[in-house]
Parts: sequence; structure tokens; C-alpha cells
Amino acid sequence: MAEAESAGRPLGGPQSGSSGCAGPVRSRIAVNDLLNILVVDDNPDDRALIRREISREFPNCQFGQATNPRELSQSMGAAGWDLAVTDFQLRWTDGIAVLLGVKARGPDCPVIMFTGSGNEEIAVQAMKAGLDDYVLKSPRHYARLASAVHMALERARQRKALREAETRYHSLFDDVPVGLFRIVQDGKFVDANPALTEMLGYPDRESLLAAETMNLFVDAKQRRAFLLALKRTGMIRLFEAQFYRRDGRIIWAETNARVIRNDREGTTYYEGSLEDITMRKDAERALRESEARKGAILNSAIDAIITIDERGRITEFNPAAEKMFGRVRADVVNQELAEVLIPLSLRDKHRRGLERYLATGQDVMLGRRVELTAMRADGKEFPVELAITRVDLGGPPLFTGFVRDITERKRAEKQLRDSREQLRALAAYLQSVREEERSRIAREVHDELGQALTGLKMDLAWLDKKIAEVGTTDELRQSEEKLKELPARVDTIIATVRKIATELRPPVLDDLGLQAAIEWQIQEFEKRTGISCRFHSGLKHLDLDQERATAVFRIFQETLTNIVRHAQATQVNIYLREESDKLILEVQDNGRGMTGRELSGTRSLGLLGMRERATVLDGEVNIIGRQGKGTTVGVRIPIQRSAESQKK
Repeated sequence: MAEAESAGRPLGGPQSGSSGCAGPVRSRIAVNDLLNILVVDDNPDDRALIRREISREFPNCQFGQATNPRELSQSMGAAGWDLAVTDFQLRWTDGIAVLLGVKARGPDCPVIMFTGSGNEEIAVQAMKAGLDDYVLKSPRHYARLASAVHMALERARQRKALREAETRYHSLFDDVPVGLFRIVQDGKFVDANPALTEMLGYPDRESLLAAETMNLFVDAKQRRAFLLALKRTGMIRLFEAQFYRRDGRIIWAETNARVIRNDREGTTYYEGSLEDITMRKDAERALRESEARKGAILNSAIDAIITIDERGRITEFNPAAEKMFGRVRADVVNQELAEVLIPLSLRDKHRRGLERYLATGQDVMLGRRVELTAMRADGKEFPVELAITRVDLGGPPLFTGFVRDITERKRAEKQLRDSREQLRALAAYLQSVREEERSRIAREVHDELGQALTGLKMDLAWLDKKIAEVGTTDELRQSEEKLKELPARVDTIIATVRKIATELRPPVLDDLGLQAAIEWQIQEFEKRTGISCRFHSGLKHLDLDQERATAVFRIFQETLTNIVRHAQATQVNIYLREESDKLILEVQDNGRGMTGRELSGTRSLGLLGMRERATVLDGEVNIIGRQGKGTTVGVRIPIQRSAESQKK
């Protein structure tokens, strides 16, 4: 076993964890570093000399020694030598063999030949075999031994650092997901990494290196622009071009490249990166198409389309909005919507609503159509219909409003309301005319026809008296009998005429008022139908104008008619009262109850007429039917006193 010494202390070999022939060389050499040095020499004096000279420069050294083949073999098997010093002329071998053995076990371990024999030829041979230095064993060269050790260790460190850098470079070159390349001026690939090989669709690196790089450009103009930029500036960045893959498919790629000149070799290279940006280009194209569609929609939309950000500032304002509000897009973008489009009285409400939504996420306007008031550039307010939707693009929310000017619609709605009011007025007028006509007919039937029949009766009585005075014959007796029958017939005619007149318009309505007319109608209804009625009146004295009294009475008559026709009732309760300057009439029956379908069906024209009568007078008719529990008709009419009552 080789003897190990360190500044006179025995060693068992290299320290565990140190670097050397079979391990990594130190990245930095300092005089205080712990070094493991193997000395191969069969002369003990020379070994001592080596230890002494090296320890002067590196005091913290550990030495191992080999004086025969067995010790050398054992020392070679031990890892961790930082340096080997060998003699050339050994009894069992020579320094060249030792050098080769050390390099075979540890290529990075520097070897210095310290010898008194040999010549220049041997030195050259050894240097070619990997020897780091050659020092002669002569007193005037002893001092150079430590320097040679230092230089050998430094060169070993540099070689290791270079190799590690190259390893890192190749690892990065091979593993980076971006295509990397190096080409010469004639367009031939010198190198290419796996990412580029895969990007361009080649099966292996060799296939790609055989390709002509200039043929990869789809557009010759792009190729010329690429080369021209490199020649002019020596560098090109973010150059986008289309390239052919091996399968003929076209991809978009972004290139960064620079010119590398090797003056020693007299060559020029182009090296750089190629990144596939096809997906980005597709996304950009899709975005452009989307923007084009959006622009087409915005520009052709009939409705105004306005987008605001979370602070209420306008970000989009389409041509329809320009026309509607009388403002130019460039003037309103980045302006607060509330300041330019919303009336002053509504601005605070708008701002509070936006703040509340951003704080709570709750808003009653999103997803609904609402009617609001907007403001034109000249300050004029106009009605709009607004629908708002939230737009999320990964940042603060945006809000897009679709605005429709409903000025014409509102005008049409007003015209429709006016038309309906006119129709109601016409209906009221026709109703009034009809009532007047009924009254006139009733007067004529009662006065003229009644008077005529009464005169006829008087004449017949006189005639009867005269015939009785003449004497009797068979013919006269028969005539007398006939004449005696005529008064009874005339009485029947008079009663019929009075009945018709009363049904056309009961005199009691004009003479005694609504309450008396209702009581009379109830009596007539009970006589005609046999249905029991109870009348409850909370009125002490009510003198309605003729129009309202007539309307309520006719509604009451229609209600009783419906009860007879449809209700199958046996009991009717009638309530008449005054509440808050309104006349209330309620009619409740215990019949089968009207259904919702019956209330809205085609047979409900009578009910519609009742409602129309009330509507004309700003009143209302409510009908509630519960199946099996009867029907309630409620009439509510604003009270307007008669002219005579108002005078009182």
C-alpha cells in the first residue's frame, strides 16, 4: 500500500468528498485549498522534494504516493486526486504509462512530469498524450514546480468550467421549447435543436440540416427582408414570417437572429431562434374578424349601442348613438355617461346605481328592458328604452347598453289613449242619446198614447150611456155587451203602456232618485223571478247628477239580468253606500259563481258594457266569482252632485 503523508503526517488517502482524478476538479484554486496530490516516484528523496516544494505554495496539501505497480494500482482506484506528479524513469514503468493510466481513470486530473531523465522528444510525446507540464529535477527548476502545479490546476479548472458551460448550453439548446438554429451564409444549417426539428415537421435533426433554409420561407420578399436586415444591422428582432413545414403546411413564426463572425476561421454564421406563433396569428385573425363583425354590427345597428367602464366612462359610441344624441363619438369617449347623456335630475341616481352594483353585484336593470329619460346634446329630454348587459373580458367589468328612442312610440301610445278616450266619450254620448230617446219615447207613450186611450175610454162610457137610453133590441143588447167589454180592454192597454214606459226609464229614477229606483227595481225583480233580495243602504240623502244615477242604475239592471240568466241563485244582497266621495254599489248572489273563463269569454259583453259605463265616469266595476260560492259585483263611481243639489 502506498505511503500517504501531509506535511510530515501520514494519510490514508484522499479525503472523502474532495475532487480529483476520478471526480470533479475544483472551480477555484487558492493556496489554502485542501489538495489531494498523488506522487508517483520510486526515489524517497525526490518524493520529499516534491512535497516540500509544493507545500510551500499550498500548505494545506495531502499527499499520497506510489512506489511500485501495486501501490499505483491501488492509488488509481481511489477517487479524489486533484493532481498527479510522476517521474519519467521508474523501475517498473515510465511516466508516459503513468500519465495514460491517470488520464484513463480521471481525464480531468492534471499530470505533471517531474524528472531528471528524458529529453525534448519525450516531453513533446508526453504533452501530446495530455501532460500538463514538464519540470526538470534540477535545483534551478525546483521553484518552478509549485508554479507548474498552480497553472495545471487552474487550466484543469478552466477546462471543467468550459465543459460544464458547454453541457449547460447543449442542455439548454436541446431542451428549450423554442426553435434554435445556426446557419452559414449560403443558407445551410450548421445546427438546429429538437424544438426546431419538430416545429418544421422533420423526422430528425439530420434531415433538417440537409434542408435549404431559404426554401423554408413562403414569401421570397420576406426572405430578402430578413437577410437584408441581418446584413445591415447584424441583428433582427421579432421578425414575423410564414414558413413551410416539411409536409407543406404553412406556419407563422417569429424570428430573432444575429450575425456571428469567427475571425479565426474566417466564417460568418447566422444564429437565432424561431418560435411558432401560428396560434397567436390565428387568434389575432379571429380577433380582427370579430372586431370587423362588431364594427359592422355597431355601424349598421338601428339602436344606439353605448359601452361604459366600471367608472361610468364611455368606451364605445356607435353611429346610431351619434345620430340619436347629436354627439360625435370622439367627443364623448372617455367622458362620464352621466354628464353627457343623462338629465341633471337623474344623474345622482345613475351614479348610485352603478356604485351599488359594483359593491353588491345586485342591479334591477341588468337583463331587463326599462324605460328612462335621456338627454340630447341640445339639452332636450326624450324617452328611451334601455337594455343593459355586463361584459367580462378578464378585467374590470364593462356595461353595454342598447338604447332605443321611443319618442314616436310614446306619441303613438298617447294617440291610442286619446283615441280610446274619444271612443269612451262617444260611447257615453251614444248612451246619453239612447237614454234621452228612451225618456222621450216614455213621455210620448205615457202622455200622448195614454191620453188618447183615456179619451177613448171616456167616449166609450158616454156611448154606453147613450145606447142605454135608446131602448133595447137584440142587436142593441149585443152592442151594449160589446161596449161594456171595451173599457176593460182599454184598461189593459193603458197598463201595458205604463209598464213599457216604466221599463224604458222608470219615472222613479228621475222623480225620486237612484236609491228609490233601485228599491223599485228590486220589487219588480222579486215579483218576476221569485228570487229573494235584501237591500242595505247606508245613504241618508244622495242627489246624484242624472248621468251617474243612470249609469249605476243600468249597471244594477244588467247585474240582475245576469243573475237570472247565469247565477242559479236563490238569494241576492244589495249594498249601497258612500265612501270617500265615491258611490259604492255591491251586489252579492249565492249562485254557482262565475269562473275566470266566463268573466273573459265572448259571452261577457254585458260585463264589458258595465265596465265601459263605469270607465266613462272614471269609475270601475270589479267582478269576483268563486265557484259554488256565488258572485260579487262591485261598482265604484266618483260622486258628482246634481246641479240643483250644488245650488243648495
